[in-house]
Amino acid sequence: MDISMLQKQLQEEHKALDQKFKFISDLQALMTKHGQSTEDLLAILTSVPSAPVAPAKKRGRKPGTKNVVAKASVTPVAKKARKKAAPRPLRTFKNSKTGEVAETRAPQVDKVIKTWAKELKVDWRTLEV
Repeated sequence: MDISMLQKQLQEEHKALDQKFKFISDLQALMTKHGQSTEDLLAILTSVPSAPVAPAKKRGRKPGTKNVVAKASVTPVAKKARKKAAPRPLRTFKNSKTGEVAETRAPQVDKVIKTWAKELKVDWRTLEV
């Protein structure tokens, strides 16, 4: 073999070893910073997750794909029950002209309160008792 080829090969191996050494020294510095040992790192890397984590679902389809439902062989993960939002408070409004009283949970869309506000030429918020 030619000496120049051997020198190139040795230089490439030296670069690879330098990168490997830099990675190992950075990893050790990180482990000491967080108070972890080599055994802890091996336990983390070799641990098997207890339940498979489903990837986040993306909305919509990619262009050019057909509407095919793929069935996964993974057991379905139980969905958490959603908390119901608390109902809006019941609010009371009074027509100052006629004395009528109306109760509603959504006054900004209530037709009666809107008509009262138009007749009296005031904002509907001023009619609240």
